Amino acid sequence: MPLARDPRVTFSLSGLDALSAGGLALAVAAVFAGAVLRGFTGFGFALAAVPALTLVFDPVLAVPAMLLLQMLATFQSLPAAHRSIHWPALAWLVAGALVGMPAGTALLATLPADIMRLLIGLVMLAAVAALWRGLRFHHMPGVPARLGVGALSGVLSGAAALPGPPVIVFFLASPASAAVSRASLLAYFLFTAIGSLGFALVSGLVGWATLVLALLLAPALVLGNWVGEKLFQRAAGGGYRPVALGVLLAIGLVATGRAAWVLLAS
Repeated sequence: MPLARDPRVTFSLSGLDALSAGGLALAVAAVFAGAVLRGFTGFGFALAAVPALTLVFDPVLAVPAMLLLQMLATFQSLPAAHRSIHWPALAWLVAGALVGMPAGTALLATLPADIMRLLIGLVMLAAVAALWRGLRFHHMPGVPARLGVGALSGVLSGAAALPGPPVIVFFLASPASAAVSRASLLAYFLFTAIGSLGFALVSGLVGWATLVLALLLAPALVLGNWVGEKLFQRAAGGGYRPVALGVLLAIGLVATGRAAWVLLAS
């Protein structure tokens, strides 16, 4: 005699029931490519993975799964990188971000997200041009600058879900080595992923389907992250800055292009 199912227990895999072999292959390839990029630079995972995944899955399913994968990748990388983290800078950057996030959320209520993305993208492109022409700080910026960059990152996180650019520019312009910049960015994005995932949990966006999707894609993530780390170690820091600037340029172009497309179509 079959056991009666407790109606209080739910196990919904909505969003995965129509998954095809081709869709899964595309998702695995996107996660692998994003993980390689992230393993080398310390950022860029979402840039490479999320657009492809949203072609296969609903963004409400894909984005929280990516946050889980990003946290897994950071836990994989931190044992080897944690000694290179610039903790004094990181602490103030995170503190500033926590202060700025509520302001960004409030700003979102008054200014459309795509206008914010367009402005962010244009500023990023200007920052990339300045960095490419040799803009560098002679000394690590002090506490006020760290708090300010962190707060700006928090505002952008709340207003347009783009917390990374100010902190990436901060480390690329600083005198920190490639190893220190990469490790510090890994740690910073772990904190932002935890915060974003917490918000997703509170909002009810994380379910069984999210966990199953993350588990399906975890092997590609772990392998790609390992490959990226090995490439970084083999390069011994060489080529880090041009690759990081290239990724930052791509983020700026994507943000600007997407926002411009939506605004012109509306």
